[in-house]
This record gives sequence, C-alpha cells and structure tokens, in this order.
Amino acid sequence: MLAVTAVLAGCGATHDAASPAPLVTGPAPVDFPVTAKPRPIVLLGSRVEVVDGYRSGEEKLGASESGFEFVGTPPATPEPATVTLPDGPAQLAFVPAADALQAVGAPPRGKGQQNAPVRLVSAEFGTAEFTTDRGRWPLPAWRFTTEAGSVVATPALSPDLFWRLGEVQPAVTANATGDGTDLTVSMPAPPEPCPGDEPARNEPVVSESETSVTVTVRTIGKVGDCPRTLALKLDPYPVRLAKPLGNRLLVDAQGGVVAVTTR
Repeated sequence: MLAVTAVLAGCGATHDAASPAPLVTGPAPVDFPVTAKPRPIVLLGSRVEVVDGYRSGEEKLGASESGFEFVGTPPATPEPATVTLPDGPAQLAFVPAADALQAVGAPPRGKGQQNAPVRLVSAEFGTAEFTTDRGRWPLPAWRFTTEAGSVVATPALSPDLFWRLGEVQPAVTANATGDGTDLTVSMPAPPEPCPGDEPARNEPVVSESETSVTVTVRTIGKVGDCPRTLALKLDPYPVRLAKPLGNRLLVDAQGGVVAVTTR
C-alpha cells in the first residue's frame, strides 16, 4: 500500500453495505491510433530529461524560467537508423540538434524574472531514457552539456512520431505492471471506516474499447459521514482483460494515461 498525500476532511456520503457505491464510469474511449506503424510514442514526462542533475539552484531556475540557449557548434545529424520502440524496431530519421532544442520551446521571460537562459556549450547524439506509457524507455536523443557541466537531453525524433506530444495528461493515482490479458494496476484504496463500521472494499472495474482500456474502482460497503484524514493510498488490483492490451492505451477514471511496465 502506497501513501501519496494526505488532507484532513470529512466524507459527505453514506453508502449502504448491501449495495455497491455508484460506479465511476470514467471518460469516453480514447481514439488512439492502435494500427499505426510504428505505434506512436506516448511521452508522459517532460521532453527535457535531466540526465546529470543541475549544478545549482540558479541553473535549474534559469531552465524553468527562460529555457536554453545553444552557443556551441552544431553537430552533424546522423543518417536514419533502426530504433527499437515499445512495439518493435523501426527505421527512423533523426532531427537536427537545433530543431530538437527549438521544439522544446522556452518559456517567455516575464516581468521580474532575473535568470537568463541556460547556455548549452556542446551537443552530442546518443540515447536517454524518457517516461512513456510503456514505462521508462531509451530513445535516440540529443544530449546537451551546460556551461556548468550539467547534461540535459531531448528526443532526436520527429514530433510526428509522438502522440499528442506535450498534451498528454499522465495518471497521477495509477500505475500498472503486466502484459497480455493480466495486469496489476495500483489504484486508490478504500476509505478508512468510521468508528463501529465494517471496512469497505474496493473492486476494479474495466471498460474496454478497440483503442483504449479504462480502469477504475468502485467501493462496496458502508462509507460513513465521519471526519477522517483522507490519506490517498494506492492498493494493487489484479485485472484481467477480455483480450491482450496490445497497442491500446490504458487510462484512469480522469482520462490520465497509465504507464504500463512489462513484468
């Protein structure tokens, strides 16, 4: 059981133990291009991966406020090559380092911001791990070194190879492991019982479409109207799908994309 956060609050509803709590149906199926070859990469984290941490708070603040400025010599762009993606190998072209950095974008410097962009003095082609809907995954990347010696990386692949790049909402209260039809999904645990009540339980609910799978939980039992510390805890729930997950997206009740790590 994993505790995520805690807030002091009271429950506003009481459910009878004889009937399940109302089912949270979740969002509509996600229109994900499951038949695309290669399968689009679903990036859940930042497009800038800090490979070797910032050397100072000032450098970190400069990156977040004003972005990056490349002052080195632009390196040559490698020829297309075979890249291993979550759905298998694909022959892909790479974007120039300048284009990759430009795609990241720099936040506009607003009034009161004192930090200049972080200066990048060199760039080299390599790989870096990024957070995707299939777990942490190594991708071709441009690795930039700052004046202070920090290393940041951004994918060296065309934005067209990603699904809704920069727009994907990651799930914050769910993650999953498994493959095929059997998954273990971590989702919210049932609420703590009020004094004198029997503990309620949560059960997973699955809704499948051709392009996505939605996983939610519903609470069965009495959830009394008593003050409680709502510590958001995650429990693992075994889930069996009607057919293998395959290229489909796994999403939570809020439409956030759940990262699935293969066992």
